[in-house]
Amino acid sequence: MKKGEMTILKEIKEVKWTKIIMFYGIILIGTFFARKLPNLINLLLKQVTDIPFSFNYNHGFVALVVALLFYKFGREKQEITLLGNKKFKSILFPIVLFVCYSIYGMKNNYGVDKHLWAFVICAFAFIYNLMEEYAWRGYLIEGLGKVSFVLKSIISGIFWGVWHLLIFNNFDQYGGFWIFLVFCLVFSFILTFAVTRTKSIIVAGSIHAFIIQTNIVALICFMIFIILLLTWNKKINNNAQTINISSV
Repeated sequence: MKKGEMTILKEIKEVKWTKIIMFYGIILIGTFFARKLPNLINLLLKQVTDIPFSFNYNHGFVALVVALLFYKFGREKQEITLLGNKKFKSILFPIVLFVCYSIYGMKNNYGVDKHLWAFVICAFAFIYNLMEEYAWRGYLIEGLGKVSFVLKSIISGIFWGVWHLLIFNNFDQYGGFWIFLVFCLVFSFILTFAVTRTKSIIVAGSIHAFIIQTNIVALICFMIFIILLLTWNKKINNNAQTINISSV
């Protein structure tokens, strides 16, 4: 057996799989029953607007609550937090998301200004994605311990993708479940890299939310996000140069 294979097996054996499986199992069971309930966020929105929003937060609440409970009663040291290791830089991510989409706007059939509509849709998507990311790139990533970045990305991506079998009626818009699963795996690498580097759920939630639409705005957001991530630990040093002028 090669040294690399031995290292991977050692990493896998060191994971507390009982806790990880319990965490995932509770989310799956909770999601199954949550999807049977009425759409709670829509019931609330019907009290204030006639616009039929399609957002369903039921399963997002399950993922968030389970993650918070495992953080609360687990023994793992929580390093991935809402704002991460650089609070100001973390806040830049949702600012980029909201500003870019709000300026561009989103068309709708409800007579709402397209710029305001874009802001509202971003808000709903961002809040929901924070719930998901607390589970899949929060507790799960930290619960896997010292497993390598690659394995964390793969495990998180598979868990995340399979979980959607309880959420979507079909995967036709993605070309089938297996294509969707590949998308989850690829995107999981990006999100895992983001939380590993920033320790911020807000960063992961913003990156998760930028694919509200597949257009030029999504591309702009993605490029800015990548630049922010790659320059995360860079510091701008403004060293004033002293010019000595000698009098004759």
